[in-house]
Amino acid sequence: MASTSRARPAPGGGRIVEIEPERLRRWVENFAARNGGIAAHHAEGNAWTIESNEGTSASAQWALADGLPAGWLLDDDPLTAAERLSAYALEPRRIAVLLARKGAYSVGILEDGRVKVSKTDTAYVQGKTKAGGQSQQRFARRREGQAQAAEKRARDAVFAVLGSARFDFLVTGGVVDGILEDPRLAHLKPAAHFGDIAEPKQSLLTETAYRAIAFRIRVVPGGVDLH
Repeated sequence: MASTSRARPAPGGGRIVEIEPERLRRWVENFAARNGGIAAHHAEGNAWTIESNEGTSASAQWALADGLPAGWLLDDDPLTAAERLSAYALEPRRIAVLLARKGAYSVGILEDGRVKVSKTDTAYVQGKTKAGGQSQQRFARRREGQAQAAEKRARDAVFAVLGSARFDFLVTGGVVDGILEDPRLAHLKPAAHFGDIAEPKQSLLTETAYRAIAFRIRVVPGGVDLH
């Protein structure tokens, strides 16, 4: 599986890095080496925070749980904690994934990283036009009709795949609000959502499920005031 590591600025300061479970221990080792070692670590709420001797902190969250198992972290060194968290994230799970973008959708259920059932489709939705007058109105009506038809097909597909299925978590990506407004899908509550997705297709289901079990780590340099 390709690396899912991503980095982006964090609101309020610092940066957020996405680290796949297999790399968490190595990332903690590198964090310690870059920042003069680790002074302390603790779990609070849904985050595990490690603090360096130089003041930089790193707070790890896992999207698919309300909180991390704090009991694992009380008496162990940070590297042991990282190993336990990695193993926890990699436990076998059934993950449902729904992706939608510009008339295209892909929905499926994965078990232990393998797609068990899925539906994928791409519908043409006309882009905006610069034409004016009646032509513009005609294009707008056609585009709206195409978008509504595409959304209906997506809703029906999601109901067919997920309507009565059993799974541990639902992960979504792209523009899915309109699809999930279907009364038949009211019970579907995403545990994680990614707005930055590529064209929905079956292979992206696997990539998104793997991304969902990664850790989101907020790194804040020493001296940064978050208040």
